[in-house]
Amino acid sequence: MDLKSELKGATSGAGRPSVTYSLLFPPGWKRFAVDDDAEKTFVASLKQVFQPRGLAKDYMYYRALTHRMFMDMKKRRASSIYLPVKPIDGTLLPASMVVLPAPLGGAHQLDDFRTRLMKRFELEERTENELAIWRWEERQTTFPEGDVGVGALTVHHLFEAPKSTGRAPLMLSATLLVPTGEEKSDLIGIVSELFDAIAGTFNWVRKP
Repeated sequence: MDLKSELKGATSGAGRPSVTYSLLFPPGWKRFAVDDDAEKTFVASLKQVFQPRGLAKDYMYYRALTHRMFMDMKKRRASSIYLPVKPIDGTLLPASMVVLPAPLGGAHQLDDFRTRLMKRFELEERTENELAIWRWEERQTTFPEGDVGVGALTVHHLFEAPKSTGRAPLMLSATLLVPTGEEKSDLIGIVSELFDAIAGTFNWVRKP
């Protein structure tokens, strides 16, 4: 029995069915709660990337940005963050993937959210099991002060929840921090493909 049929059958009982999600990651990634330990782990990876290159300004900027990011994730009730914990060529990848509720009250607000997104981003859309799946990118290329050289790529995926659950969609937001001089590196494309491959393993599963 597929999830759609299972959830449909579950509605014949009491209340709405409850679901969670599953994701598959390559070796070397670890799931964390969105807390101080996860923030310390991510900052440690930034130190490995930026300090050997002598990019102290970049490091301090991203350290402050990371703190603000974690504060924002806590406010938005992010459920989990996934971080690389195994070095590649001696360095931890300055990347993260976080799972959090989409900023809307429920699936009935999807159309309005879609309209807002399309005003700012190129939105890729598809459906799977009659559920919407969206993808869009955000790119950051400057310091707030205007100094060119620091970059970040964030790839967002939105997954509409099974309609019988009545819950809001989830978002998987993956970010790669890009050191100065690496803005045109092949690594950006490789990591973007990795983000998409991980997002492609997303599945809704019924809670036991």
